[in-house]
Amino acid sequence: MKLYIFRCVARPRVYGATRFETASNLPTDRCLGGWVFCERVELTLRGRLRFAVDTRILRHHVHKNGWYVWDESTADVRRGTEAESKPVLVEQQLPPAWSETTAPVALNVPVAFDEPVAPAATVRPAAAEVAPARPVAMASPPEARAGQSVTGPAARHQVVWFDIPVHDIDRAMRFYSAVLGTQLKKEQAGPGVATAELPHTEGSIGGCLVQSIDARPSEGGPLLYLNTDGRLDEALYAVEKYGGRVLAAMHSIAPFGFRAVVLDSEGNRIALHSMNP
Repeated sequence: MKLYIFRCVARPRVYGATRFETASNLPTDRCLGGWVFCERVELTLRGRLRFAVDTRILRHHVHKNGWYVWDESTADVRRGTEAESKPVLVEQQLPPAWSETTAPVALNVPVAFDEPVAPAATVRPAAAEVAPARPVAMASPPEARAGQSVTGPAARHQVVWFDIPVHDIDRAMRFYSAVLGTQLKKEQAGPGVATAELPHTEGSIGGCLVQSIDARPSEGGPLLYLNTDGRLDEALYAVEKYGGRVLAAMHSIAPFGFRAVVLDSEGNRIALHSMNP
């Protein structure tokens, strides 16, 4: 099971695990200040995490709701935070299930947040509590700033995921299954939240349909391009058949192929793209 681990900005001992890399289904009422990405892990049936959490309980809740949130502070630390008492000793902040005989499993993923956490009741500047650590990889080397050529890792794409809001997940699944030529599968991502992931290969940019209480489809805003891969005419036929509307018929955007702009069944404006018509 692929999981994405996030850490609460305001309460850095509170973690959330979700199957969605955008953390769009993690509850906002459990973390004031928002969630920040920590790491991606592969959790096997007998696998363990370096976090102080029962993996059986975590796996059960993720299968059931799509997410799980836990607090690694001890009961004393939580009480001290609520009462604003004296600072807690560093030894008291170790996860309750951690011991010298319990070695964390090594992960093949870089850990972004291993810096020590200050006692919860210690007064610190607000900016230090909420500002995430600056990624080291983003800093430009002196040679690059001086105008010299430096060979480095390729830049990652700025787009990593997208959510398409829908009013009716079943109706939207029928529309996109017909337009994209592949059957979508509905999943419950939490109370009142249903999703359907769009087809994409492992490691590539992906997205999903999302039906939730705050989903507001619109034909304004950014224009999302979806690949129809040589079947643009067939896709446009499916648009009209399954409740959408063609706003701009197929036209060339040479040398980048062809596109058409349509409204989906929910009222979202999207572009359909193909290198060949």
